[in-house]
Amino acid sequence: MIDRIRDLLKAKDWHPFTIHRGGGNSIHITSREQAWVSPYSRLVVEIAPGWIEILTPEETTGVDVAPVTFTDIQNQTG
Repeated sequence: MIDRIRDLLKAKDWHPFTIHRGGGNSIHITSREQAWVSPYSRLVVEIAPGWIEILTPEETTGVDVAPVTFTDIQNQTG
């Protein structure tokens, strides 16, 4: 799961995604700067300005990538 998140964060074509955690909580990642993976495979996420959470691989249960629409592409390319 952490490798998938790392790949999403480094992807050339950025797409927002949602990280699902145990207990039903989810974190929506809206920019690359909001999350990063440490060298020890911990996921560091900025939940709100100045509020950081560190997740272990065991705490993440899934990842969903937001679908890209034609309007999204138009907005990015003009």
